[in-house]
Amino acid sequence: MAEREGKSRKKRSVSKSFTVKVGLICLAAGLIFGIIGTIFVLNHNPKDEQGLSPSVVFSRIVSQNELVTASQDYSIVDKVPNTMSFFSLFDLPFTSNSFWYRYVGKIKAGVSLETAEIKTFINVITVTLDQPYIISNTPNMEKSRVLEENNNILNPIHIENVDAFRAKCVEDSEREAVEGGLIAEARTNAENDIRNIFIGAFGDRYTVNFVWRDAS
Repeated sequence: MAEREGKSRKKRSVSKSFTVKVGLICLAAGLIFGIIGTIFVLNHNPKDEQGLSPSVVFSRIVSQNELVTASQDYSIVDKVPNTMSFFSLFDLPFTSNSFWYRYVGKIKAGVSLETAEIKTFINVITVTLDQPYIISNTPNMEKSRVLEENNNILNPIHIENVDAFRAKCVEDSEREAVEGGLIAEARTNAENDIRNIFIGAFGDRYTVNFVWRDAS
């Protein structure tokens, strides 16, 4: 009987020891996987000493809604003639007028940040943006004015003629700005500006790449 009780106690002791060992192994495995997971998360989107992460910095960038990255001043001087006609068949004599006008303005181009997106993987930041566009075209009314006018009592110069010339100046200035590379400059400057913001926050820890969506 004593021998049987001894064997029973020995079995319970072995079983208890085995359970403790299994428990310790599971605990160690859990700690290891937890540490590995933490390291991956920190590498995937790490924070610096101030608690910054790429997503936090990017949220501050996009809060501006628009980013102006290029601008161009322009001045257009042109003569605008006008002659009355007879049902567009021929000009009526002695009805010509004209005026010289200087139109001065500033065009600003940049990118919209409302649709900007960011993806971070390990040490690479990928920023996706819509194509740059002309944000504003603002006239300088202090410098824009009629330089000379040759009025005609039979065909006086009307304000509609001046307004039509101003509208044409806006259209021409934007076309020439695009053809002259203002949009391309805005795109390059946008990449440099955003990249420099990340460099200012994280140094050279990240490589910043850009993806530009096709224009719709």
